[in-house]
Amino acid sequence: MPKDGSAVRLDGQGKPLWLCLELTYRCPLKCPWCNNPLDLENYRAELNTDEWKRVLREGRELGALQLGFTGGEPLMRKDIVELVTEANRLGYYTNLITSGMGLTEERLLDLKAAGLKQIQLSIQSCDREVTDALVGARAHDIKIDVARLIKKHGFPMVLNIPVARQNIEQVDEYLRMAEDLKVDYLEFANIQYYNWA
Repeated sequence: MPKDGSAVRLDGQGKPLWLCLELTYRCPLKCPWCNNPLDLENYRAELNTDEWKRVLREGRELGALQLGFTGGEPLMRKDIVELVTEANRLGYYTNLITSGMGLTEERLLDLKAAGLKQIQLSIQSCDREVTDALVGARAHDIKIDVARLIKKHGFPMVLNIPVARQNIEQVDEYLRMAEDLKVDYLEFANIQYYNWA
């Protein structure tokens, strides 16, 4: 067993290759498995744009090559395009991890122009009623439309499906949906209810 302080490396270099930037706790959805706080009034002190740019620079200095913009919902940040622009300027491979809520075609094109490389979109079910019930909003049709926009504009897309008892029987349908949406990667995420549930 390695001693405390020894160089345990999973990547062979000892460098943080991937950064996960939780830009905000804000989100328009209410997924019961989410670990974001519900008492947002106690978490209003988000890093500002300049502070996130400093984090991006420091991450590159440490050797990070990729990053994921996530949250909450990262699209709730007004400066998301500016942050993607800076990350691209610094040479990161950038990934937007999103529910799709708030992703219009105009905003998608702005993100593409800023250098965004890939998008991970979450869809909770093939069934509209199940998706909407799981996220606490009318979101299913928006998510499907956003998936089609993402592919229309040539982004590689990961389709993330949180698996719970409400949707676990839909695996065959998910595969067909992924094929129909022309996703590049399909990710199943097993849900562990320990946050809001």
